Amino acid sequence: MFWLLVILIVIVLWLVKVYNKLQSSMQNIREGFSNLQAGLKKRQQLSGQIIEIASGYLEHEQVTQLRVAQSQNTQQLAAMAQNFPQLRADATYQKLMGQLETLENDILARRENYNNRVKQFNSYRNSFPAVLVAQKLSFGTVDYFDSDDEKFDAQVQNFARDDSAVLQEIIGSSAKAVKNISSQAVQVVQGNKKQLGNQTNDVTPPANSADNTADTPSEKPE
Repeated sequence: MFWLLVILIVIVLWLVKVYNKLQSSMQNIREGFSNLQAGLKKRQQLSGQIIEIASGYLEHEQVTQLRVAQSQNTQQLAAMAQNFPQLRADATYQKLMGQLETLENDILARRENYNNRVKQFNSYRNSFPAVLVAQKLSFGTVDYFDSDDEKFDAQVQNFARDDSAVLQEIIGSSAKAVKNISSQAVQVVQGNKKQLGNQTNDVTPPANSADNTADTPSEKPE
């Protein structure tokens, strides 16, 4: 009974440890996700400003071509803009393109950092026996970031999670089991103690038996 109680307590402590590590790793991914998402939004904003400047120099069809290039990637936007000398000569355009190129390098660094955090989380999440806890608490694997911004934005739903209720239910069930085992152990100890007391009373001689023996006259030899 005692060892069963110890094993159950160890399991609960291990469960809490695994949960804390999963939660900490997920928080690191959320942080990397937020940083990368901010960079992507900034890139979209800068690209939009470049399109606005281009609208003052180019025909409607040419602006449409730039918008198509913007929706694909920054490199195509820059390459497309190189075909328009008047646009390239604009000081504001040059400034924005410089910021955009710097931002692209920053996004690459944030992307690498994010994917490294995802790799660490998925590796631990899929390892045994942590995967058992992860499945119970609905910690799913996280996708790596690729060039699909819409797919990346959809991942925010994976981070908007609250598994505290499930964890509390598991710990509550474990605590209840510990309490039941403890109660049973106390009852067993008390029963053994009572039984031992009864056995002691059965083997204890009467208190006046020694006195009776002393008062009995011994027989004299003839």
